[in-house]
Amino acid sequence: MTSTQRLSNKMSIIISALLIMLLVGSVYITQLIFQEISINFNIEILDASIVTSFNLYLSVMSLIGFFAASVPAALFAYTAKNTDNAKLSQAMGMLISASIVGMIFSRSLAAMLTDIYSWKVAFGVYACLILIVTIFIPSAIKPTLNNTAKISIIETYQHASKLLFNQTVIIFLLVGFLLFFVYLGLSSLLTFYLKGSPFYLTSTELGWLNFAGISAIIGSIITGKLAQIINKNNLLILLLLCVSASITIIGFGTNILMISLGIFCLFMFVFGIQPIVMAILNQIVPLDLRGAVSSLYLLACLIGGSLGTYLLGSIYQQLNWPNLIVAILILTILNVALALLGIKLIKIKQSNT
Repeated sequence: MTSTQRLSNKMSIIISALLIMLLVGSVYITQLIFQEISINFNIEILDASIVTSFNLYLSVMSLIGFFAASVPAALFAYTAKNTDNAKLSQAMGMLISASIVGMIFSRSLAAMLTDIYSWKVAFGVYACLILIVTIFIPSAIKPTLNNTAKISIIETYQHASKLLFNQTVIIFLLVGFLLFFVYLGLSSLLTFYLKGSPFYLTSTELGWLNFAGISAIIGSIITGKLAQIINKNNLLILLLLCVSASITIIGFGTNILMISLGIFCLFMFVFGIQPIVMAILNQIVPLDLRGAVSSLYLLACLIGGSLGTYLLGSIYQQLNWPNLIVAILILTILNVALALLGIKLIKIKQSNT
């Protein structure tokens, strides 16, 4: 690869990372400002994330969720196909880190701008940031560098659809789905919990608390190091159990310091799991499908997060906080069982080859 190609590749990764940061973040932008949205639309605070009474708002947010998942999925696939094997882990790690930063950045920025101005101003500023980065896409994202035969869009989907018949792939997609179902659902409901008695935090205070999520980047880095000395399968199970411990600390913590520690650990362990699962998925599929499987995993996580916010919100309306935490812990333990099943299938396949 020439120096010009290397520079072009670096630019494409940087622009992709920035766009992923902003687009993934857009899914989370409302999390800390549900109260302000509920006041604006004159509805109950919990209904600000699950109701159908303000159809235009929900329709637009649904479109945001669709495109926020679709574009990063395409960028993950593009990067997987256009990066040398030696630098693939580093490139994919950068994109994962970008998605993590996006979740933290969007929620904190929206909360602070909402407290100073309004949630509409926060949305406007965020939209402008996305437009600015999008301008650089045509010059940064070039045609594929790999000399592979061109295939039609139908053939592309046919090849990717094969993954949906791979039992092991489905199990690990479900692991990502359940992980984000729990993580994002709890994160959303934590906003309501901390704005109420006995904490009464403001949106700005929640925004600062949200920066505890920067530990997610630490988690990704540490996991990369640990994976070199600890078996990935064992590390995955350990981190899933640590997620359960973090949820327990958050759910039953009696003060902000303890809850902050739980949030710090939750982000660190959830996103420490991400590189492991993506590495496992990339190892069990053919080389030409690893871009597709990375995209499917990202989609599974985002869909899980969206459904988790909705369904766990409904449960929260019917149950008190401690019972909700118990329900979430049950789902987390179920995820451990799924991961163990997936690992067992991999070992059986390896023993037969």
